[in-house]
Amino acid sequence: MMFNRKLLTITLGFLCFSIIQVSCASTKLRCAGCNISEAYSKPLAQKLVVAVIQGKTGKVAELVQEGANPNYLEPEKIPMLIWALCANNIEGFETLLKVGADPNLSGTGHGFGNGKLGGLQGAQGNDFSQIYEGWSAMRFASQVKDIQFLKLAIQYGGDVNAPKGQRSPKEPLIAAAEYGLFEHVKLLVSAGANINIHSEIESAPESAISGMGRFDIAIWFLEHGYNYNLQRLAVRAENRGVNTQQSNKEKLIDMLIAKGIKFPVTETYRNLHKYREVPPSALMDVVYGRKDCRDFPLKPGRWNDKSCWGAPIPD
Repeated sequence: MMFNRKLLTITLGFLCFSIIQVSCASTKLRCAGCNISEAYSKPLAQKLVVAVIQGKTGKVAELVQEGANPNYLEPEKIPMLIWALCANNIEGFETLLKVGADPNLSGTGHGFGNGKLGGLQGAQGNDFSQIYEGWSAMRFASQVKDIQFLKLAIQYGGDVNAPKGQRSPKEPLIAAAEYGLFEHVKLLVSAGANINIHSEIESAPESAISGMGRFDIAIWFLEHGYNYNLQRLAVRAENRGVNTQQSNKEKLIDMLIAKGIKFPVTETYRNLHKYREVPPSALMDVVYGRKDCRDFPLKPGRWNDKSCWGAPIPD
């Protein structure tokens, strides 16, 4: 009898401790540089966000019926949907969408999360979140590792082409490509994203190369109709160093040659013969990345400053 009573006490104590831990973990969550009490001054809004990040679907619906607004937003803060993303809580995210949260709503909050996300952003996974001013949940979901967030955002009206934020990349497709999220890229294009979407400084395949060295993603874009500024894409491909995607780099360059691009495309490689002893037959090896420009000896009168051209020896 004493044993059963002791066991019951331990079990109840453990359950209470677990509840406290869940509650504390939820309320201590930081997103875009603040915690929930700092993000919302209204108690009802605070309760709604806590229910969302804990994935309490019934409580979310109940609070909305009581008057909580799923699109409530305070100055210099972020939409509630982004809190669900920071908490990495699919259930809370979907429930909030079901009760009317707008995945395209932008906020003006910005900053880091508290590093308890377990690999949330990007194909490599980062143990923190970083939100920029003007982001919507749709924009953030495009670079979150779990594709279910993006699927739900699109399902509930997320605009796949809307640029959001004060910092590049603003476009969901470019962001997904930059983070090397291949399945996100395919999903966005299948949902109507403009394959040629671009900013003044980048496009999706360019970002795939410069961000994660994903020549395979850039190849996919060309295979699916991408045709915006191929010369600029060629420059990005030529400049990117050799990595595990060497064969895909060569394939991409060959595809661009077939489309009329003449390599080398950068001044560095076009004029390399003036400064290093590079046989004409070896120049494309440098372009493909099979060889490094520094593998070839400098011409007389130049010293090795570790650049492709070297530097003139001072008088």
